[in-house]
Amino acid sequence: MSDHTPRRRRRPLFAALAGALALTAGAGLLLRSDTDVLGQDRFCKGALDSAEARAALAGPGRLEQGHGYDARDPYYSFSCTVQRADGLLGAGRPRMTAELSFDEADFAFSGSPLWKNASAGSYFVGGATGAASGTQAWVLLPSGCTYELRPGLRHSQVPVLKLAMTRGRGEPVALAKVAMSAARHVAEGLGCQDTGMLNTPARLQGPVDADDPANTCEVPGFRLPQAALLPGKAEQGPSRVTGRGSRTRACEVQLRGPGEPRITLTVSDDPVLARGVRRDTTATADNRRTVVACPSGDLYVGMSHNDAYGDLLLDKGVDASGRALSAIFDAFYQAVLRDRGCRTG
Repeated sequence: MSDHTPRRRRRPLFAALAGALALTAGAGLLLRSDTDVLGQDRFCKGALDSAEARAALAGPGRLEQGHGYDARDPYYSFSCTVQRADGLLGAGRPRMTAELSFDEADFAFSGSPLWKNASAGSYFVGGATGAASGTQAWVLLPSGCTYELRPGLRHSQVPVLKLAMTRGRGEPVALAKVAMSAARHVAEGLGCQDTGMLNTPARLQGPVDADDPANTCEVPGFRLPQAALLPGKAEQGPSRVTGRGSRTRACEVQLRGPGEPRITLTVSDDPVLARGVRRDTTATADNRRTVVACPSGDLYVGMSHNDAYGDLLLDKGVDASGRALSAIFDAFYQAVLRDRGCRTG
């Protein structure tokens, strides 16, 4: 009997080895394309930490840097996209973009399409000035940055680090950490002097329900004036307000009526926010957003509303609409000043 394995027995052995190698290679490819094994530690020239990005973008798929990062202008034009690669198992995986923007300091309370529900956010307690939800976050950069020398920048605009998820949702705490890392990176690049204010917040303070119409938004003695209510169209409803732990309290009054009319009222003694709004000469009580000096420091008071409520008021005429909005703001403004021990007029 021969000592060599017969040829007919070698073929199945070679086939088995080839199959095993193919499976190993396929598993390795899948592991590399669908997990973060041997992945990057940081993205966009060190701006974002991969561990923080991984926590914000939960799920399968390899973390990868998206297109659009401009290494030639990494601070003024900062925009960094990180996403989970679609890999071999499907599409539509989470993606987020952090970018530097220049806006009014109270942009998040203005009712813009992208930031239309200020009361739904969880606001930073301690540390930096900002807020986060399951799909977005923002951080105000401190003062004393060289951005003030940028051509074409309006005096009222301040630098804001914004983070938005274009696919999927994340935990607000995770999004806040990513936004904070990016904010520190950009602030250092812009030469901001007070970067020590960009400390990670101790915690986030979310909204609570406030259903007492005699103390709307948990402001003692504040109730919506009669001019603000429209029988059958915009009637008194519940409100939701940021909890008392945060220096910024945003309240959404949800009126009962067609189109879900809403009013947003905000008060903040956060010095970064108040200082930013003071830069804007259009921020006055007549325009329903202002900063007032109080014994404890500057206090920001602002108001906005959604289109549904604005349209209902305009049905009564432009003058009547203006009077109603002014009545709401004045009632809120006076109640807040009394509650905070500020001088009222």
